[in-house]
Amino acid sequence: MYKIGEISNLAGVSKRTIDYYSTMGLLKPVRAESNYRYYSEESLVRLKFIEDLKSNRFTLEEIKEQLSLLDNKLSQVKQEGVMINTDLIVNQVKQLENQIIRLQPKLINMESNQVALSAKQRMLQSMTLIQALLLYINEITSLI
Repeated sequence: MYKIGEISNLAGVSKRTIDYYSTMGLLKPVRAESNYRYYSEESLVRLKFIEDLKSNRFTLEEIKEQLSLLDNKLSQVKQEGVMINTDLIVNQVKQLENQIIRLQPKLINMESNQVALSAKQRMLQSMTLIQALLLYINEITSLI
């Protein structure tokens, strides 16, 4: 568990940014009896994910939507007590690869703003998959 200053240093963002993300619900600190906020390793992964998406021009609202979908999926997995279905992840990666292959010839005839939007959507899907994999790995290692 990290205090706000520690996670701030590790992620390379300001404490104020972490406060803002916490207020928005993007990060969920745990309050100790001393009223200190502590952030988990998962929070650090999420923070880096958020910063990666921001650097690729995703809005905080778009990021919040994706994190919400991811949280719902992880919650469902935890509630069902089901181990992570790696076949599902592999299938999602294959679907994403197929979408990219199908899009390549179409991109030639698209206008630049359409190409940018399409690339943004594929990147978001890719980043969401990567985030899910990181969280799954974290979940598995905590069970070991």
